[in-house]
Amino acid sequence: MPDQPENRIDDDLLGKFLAGETDAAESERVQRWLDQDNSERQEFDRFERIWDTAGKLSQKAQPPSIPVNTDAAWQKMRGKMRSSSETEDKRTPTKPVEAPPEPVIKPLPVTPIRSNRTRSWWQSPVWAVAATVVLLSGLLWFFTKETETVPVAQVAAVTADQKIEKILPDGSRVLLNRDSKLTYPESFAGDSREVELTGEAFFDVKPDPTKPFRIQVRNTTVQVLGTSFSIRAYTADVRVAVRTGKVKFSTKAKEVTLVKDEQAVFDAKKDTLIKALRFDANAMAFKTGRLVFDREPLSKIVETLNEVYHADIHLADERLGRCEFTSTLAFENEKLEKVLSITAEAMDLLIKRDGNRITLEGKAGYECQE
Repeated sequence: MPDQPENRIDDDLLGKFLAGETDAAESERVQRWLDQDNSERQEFDRFERIWDTAGKLSQKAQPPSIPVNTDAAWQKMRGKMRSSSETEDKRTPTKPVEAPPEPVIKPLPVTPIRSNRTRSWWQSPVWAVAATVVLLSGLLWFFTKETETVPVAQVAAVTADQKIEKILPDGSRVLLNRDSKLTYPESFAGDSREVELTGEAFFDVKPDPTKPFRIQVRNTTVQVLGTSFSIRAYTADVRVAVRTGKVKFSTKAKEVTLVKDEQAVFDAKKDTLIKALRFDANAMAFKTGRLVFDREPLSKIVETLNEVYHADIHLADERLGRCEFTSTLAFENEKLEKVLSITAEAMDLLIKRDGNRITLEGKAGYECQE
C-alpha cells in the first residue's frame, strides 16, 4: 500500500468503528482506507465477523458469563492488522487468505462495549448476590429490633405493720394498708396501666381516657379511667367501694358497674359478685381514719374492728352478735384500746385478753333485745 500519511488509520478509530461509535465523518474515513486495497479489506472483514458473532453469543447467555478480556482481543487484532500493513509495504506477494476454522468465542457482556476497561469487581453477579443478602439481613435485624417486646421491670411495694403511700409512674396515688403488696411496672407502656394488689389499698387514679387503669385482684379485675376507691382483698373474697367516679368490677363470668358511694363484694365460695344495698363508710376507715357505728349489730362492729385494726376479736357467745347498738358511735383516728373501751361500756360488755386474742362477753345477767 502506498505510504499516504493523510490516509493512515489510527488503531483507536478502528476500535470505535467496530463498536459502532464513530460519527459520519469518521466512518467515511475508515471506509476510504479499506477501499484502497482488497487485502486490507479481507483481513478487516474477517475480524468484523468475529466481533459480530461474539456479540450475538453474548446476547443469548443467561445469565451473563464471565466477561472477556477485550483489551487482549483488540491488541491481538491490531497486531494482525499491523502485520498485514507491513507485508504490503514490503511489496510481498499476497496469497488469498483462507478462512480458518471457526474460532471458539467467549461471549462478551450483553451491554455494548464502550471502553477498553474490564468490568469492576463490584459488578460481578456473585458480589451482587452477596450485597443483596447483607441488605436483607440488615433490614430483618432492624424490623426485628423495632417489633421486639422489651420486658418492663416490675416494682413491688410491700407493707408490714405500717401504711405507706406510693406515687405510680402516671402520677396516680395509692395508700397501701398494712400487710399488703402492690406490684406495678417502672413505666406504663402500651395502651393500658396495669397493677396487681393483695391486701388493701385506696386508689386515687389520675385520669387518662387513652389508657384505662386496671387492677388485678385475686380472681377479679377492677378497671377505671379516673376515680378514687378502695379495694380490700386479704382473702379470696374481694370488696370494692367507690368514693368518686365510676369503676367496673368484674370476674370471668360477671361484672358490675359501681359509682360514687356504691360497693360490691366478690364471694369466692359462691364465685359471684354481690352489690351491696347500702354504702358502708367504714370500708374506707383505714384511709379516712373515721369509724361510725349507727345502730349496728355487735357482730358487724367486731367484724369492722378486726378489719380496720387487724385485730383478733371474738364474742364469747354467738348470741351477743345479734345485740344492736341503738345509738351512734363515731371515732376519729382513735386507737383500738379506746374504741373497745367505749364500745364495751356502751353495750355493757366485759373485755378479756389472752395474748393478742380479745374476747367480748356479756356481764352476768346481760340480755339484749334481738
